[in-house]
Amino acid sequence: MKKTLLILFACSFLFACSNKKAEKSAAMDDVMKVHEKVMEVDGKVIANRMKLDTLIKTNAVAAKDSAVILSKKLSAAEDAMENWMHKFDYEQKGKSDADVISYMNDQKKLILGIDAQLNAAVAESDAYLKKTKAK
Repeated sequence: MKKTLLILFACSFLFACSNKKAEKSAAMDDVMKVHEKVMEVDGKVIANRMKLDTLIKTNAVAAKDSAVILSKKLSAAEDAMENWMHKFDYEQKGKSDADVISYMNDQKKLILGIDAQLNAAVAESDAYLKKTKAK
């Protein structure tokens, strides 16, 4: 009877450990998927900011203040992404699985916020650039 209980306990312990490892891996993958999505938008951020800066420098738009504000929004979104990347610690060496899962879940929330900030800045600047080209 003792052997059976010992075997059941060992199996449940191993299952719990492997479950934590899978959860940890999934949390890390989720963060990286969002990061990759954000990086795809980065090119658009740079392109739009360059177009806006050109319009500002050449005084090609009547509403120069709007172009300046949008350029600053794009820069702020890009800075937020760069700051996140510099602070992000993918490896989490020496941390328990539970700590890594918690860290990755927090990081996912942060990167999702940055994703929203980038997408809003790009959408706003796209609309502005489209409107200025139409004139």
